[in-house]
Amino acid sequence: MSEKKTIFIGGTGLIGSQVLKILSKNINNITALSRRSNNNYPENVQDILFNFDTPLTELDLPNCDHLFICIGRSLKLRELLYIRKKDRKNHFKIEHDYVFNLAKKAKEMGANNLSIISAVGANSNSSNFYISTKGLIEEDLKNLGYKNINILRPGHIITNKEKNEIGFVVWVIDIFFKLINPFLRSSLRKYRGISLDKVSEFMANEEMAGIKIFHYDDFIK
Repeated sequence: MSEKKTIFIGGTGLIGSQVLKILSKNINNITALSRRSNNNYPENVQDILFNFDTPLTELDLPNCDHLFICIGRSLKLRELLYIRKKDRKNHFKIEHDYVFNLAKKAKEMGANNLSIISAVGANSNSSNFYISTKGLIEEDLKNLGYKNINILRPGHIITNKEKNEIGFVVWVIDIFFKLINPFLRSSLRKYRGISLDKVSEFMANEEMAGIKIFHYDDFIK
């Protein structure tokens, strides 16, 4: 196993839990920052309770080589199109401020590699608040001085799970994308739904080489 020091954020989420499981097979020194104690992490993952509202000047992170970020605010389906003004402050705090502060501190502690889950269409100039926030954090991360950054922009994540595991709405959306994927061609290919396994494997194993943005065709290669 590699002795590379890794900090992982978002290990309890849909993608994060899968990525962390894969990483733990190849990397021995992983620290997962969590809001709550988690007993489901692999044995070689050190779980540290962490207050994400801690000011940047008071953040205390261990030295690391690589930072993985898979956190995000839980969204209602309609919020992919429109986030109410009263919810935007909290959304921005989670999707931007938490991410930026942790990435900045990790860089100060020696990290040169950053891997993060973003979203297809991320654009700081978008009128869609969800998409513009994703675009803005991408831009701000690029200015922190990391040598290598992998930015993943998947479309809908197809879970391939049973309806009772993921809920009826997500189950229907999974089926919808399986049906329409073949019709999303040319410039629309990047909006295709992508399987959870494909994205997770890619994030855990993709080599670092400069600042790169990845879409659907990269995940299935």
